Amino acid sequence: MSINIQKVADGYLAQVTPPHGGDSAWEATEPLAIDALIKKLLALGCHQTDIGDAFYQADPHWLEQE
Repeated sequence: MSINIQKVADGYLAQVTPPHGGDSAWEATEPLAIDALIKKLLALGCHQTDIGDAFYQADPHWLEQE
């Protein structure tokens, strides 16, 4: 029941489980850039604060990479 983001060599992978992202689970099938992943998570209905928290857990310096 969370947003789980993992930093990988080519970007970020993510997994979303309810209640985040509505009533269905979602998982990235390939690494995404920060901006693309944020857009996808917002489209799924995830809250900006939760997205930021998940990025921070995956990579405390994620904001410096934008």
